[in-house]
Amino acid sequence: MIRELEIPKNNVLDTLDNPARVSGFISPAEDYKQRRLHIAQRIVNDPTNTYYFEADDDHMRYFGIMKGSIIIVDKSIKVSSGMLIVCCVEDEWLTRKLLVSGDNTYLCINDGMDACMNITGKNITIFGAVTWTCLPHSKQHHVRTGRL
Repeated sequence: MIRELEIPKNNVLDTLDNPARVSGFISPAEDYKQRRLHIAQRIVNDPTNTYYFEADDDHMRYFGIMKGSIIIVDKSIKVSSGMLIVCCVEDEWLTRKLLVSGDNTYLCINDGMDACMNITGKNITIFGAVTWTCLPHSKQHHVRTGRL
């Protein structure tokens, strides 16, 4: 679903109510007019409960989250086992995969149990569910690999 953004009218620049209809007929090009897509239309379902973070390490590289990635988090989504989350465990903010197995709760950096931290009984605050990540493409990376 793509939502159209309502852009407020600038009364100084847009003096006419509907500039396309001034001459009394609709422009033939009106059917081909493209609306501008704003990235928020694609990645944000609930703007009030959506937050953005920047990854400061490569611990979640298994899930495609590298240092410098923008992490989009929605607080309105009900978190369940298997989801990527942003949480605070004993005053440390983390992005991890939540895994609930029986009576135990784990935070994982990949799909192997050897990379999971058992947080059962620890003080944990779940901030929200990770819905998207955006990874920057560095020009330096392309130069190092010989591609432009």
